[in-house]
Amino acid sequence: MSTYEKIYEHICSLKIIDTHEHLPAFEKLRDRETDVLKEYLTHYFNCDLISSGLSEEEFEKAVNCSLPLMERWKLVEPYWELCRYTGYGRSLDIAARDLYGCGPITGDTIEELNEKFLESLKEGHYRKVLKEKSKIAVSLLHNVSKVQDKIVFTSNIESDPLYFRNVYPIDGHVFPQEIDDIQRIAQEAGIPVSSCTDWLEAAEKCMDNALEHGAVGFKSALAYQRPLSYESAPFYKAEEEFNRLLQFSHMKTYLPSAFQTSKEFQDYMMHFILGYADKKGLTVQFHTGLQEGNGNLIYHSDPTLLSPLFLRYRNVRFDLFHMGYPYHHLVSAPAKNFPNVYIDMCWAHIISPEASINALEEWLDSVPINKISAFGGDYLFVDGVYGHQYLARENVAKALTRKIEKGAMDPDTAKMISDKLFYHNPKELFQLDIPE
Repeated sequence: MSTYEKIYEHICSLKIIDTHEHLPAFEKLRDRETDVLKEYLTHYFNCDLISSGLSEEEFEKAVNCSLPLMERWKLVEPYWELCRYTGYGRSLDIAARDLYGCGPITGDTIEELNEKFLESLKEGHYRKVLKEKSKIAVSLLHNVSKVQDKIVFTSNIESDPLYFRNVYPIDGHVFPQEIDDIQRIAQEAGIPVSSCTDWLEAAEKCMDNALEHGAVGFKSALAYQRPLSYESAPFYKAEEEFNRLLQFSHMKTYLPSAFQTSKEFQDYMMHFILGYADKKGLTVQFHTGLQEGNGNLIYHSDPTLLSPLFLRYRNVRFDLFHMGYPYHHLVSAPAKNFPNVYIDMCWAHIISPEASINALEEWLDSVPINKISAFGGDYLFVDGVYGHQYLARENVAKALTRKIEKGAMDPDTAKMISDKLFYHNPKELFQLDIPE
């Protein structure tokens, strides 16, 4: 047995912690008005297809379950072949192969795969995929819901404790985008909000409530919408802005664009929330690097823009998502320099398997081994989690094998490190209580 085979065999035996998911919070909430093509194009791979040339109109037809499956397959098949070898495509082929015995996904297998997939909509698929096949002890969940067939991220922290622990999303407090957001948070807090002081009180009540109900940390994904540079802003500027926003509460139907929060307001609120997290000694997850979808401003998500926050909030543990890709070389610097900065490889292994291998090999030279979490599925549908963890185990095994072959460590040390990356590091970072 080769060195790689020995390390990979050990890693395949590990129970792991999944640092980030967007799955339905309860299995009964899985979409039943679906089929395998619609489900597998819910997240990620559809972006590769569109990037390769699939039109938005063709995509909408491809996920329309009222049309015949093979007719829809023919629309996407040329683009599927162009994208099959990306991390997103490989993850789906692995899932189809190992969960249903139908991989790779082609015109010859899609109908059989769909039949078997529809059978998986019965109760018990979560256990099969997450526990039996993926060996996931627990996943950290950022909850989602569907509104008129659109995915909406929510502050709901109710989920199935057999599979999940929740993180609380803070972005609605920092960046409300319509008057309904203010009303929703007021309702969640249980107090009326008619001033900026009320808004701060509501934010604190919501955060208190989240922690009381078991949230293990906070999360922000605002790099999709604005730069990660949060400057200091005085309260009076935030108060002026909040008062201005309330003047447009009657305009939500007629002129929604009238409701736009200023950067100073957002900056103030992020500092307010991090001040709260600092007092509590919490872990806060930040989206850094690539934004999912087709087109965004990647420089908004440079993880080094967060450095002033690392310096100011020393008791907050900053968990930097997605290995910062394509800033994965830069993310090693704050993780090396700051005791409160950690690297999270959620999403990373399907963004670029090779970059994940190379980055981990580099980090093992530069970053303490307790600062890295190896896996987070980051999927909206459960089958993708299996394919992702499969690639993650392979990638970590390859990186550790390279270190052994270069004389940096022996096989026993590599196995110990893999245990930390996949389980002990995230368990400690989020202070998880997991029944053994």
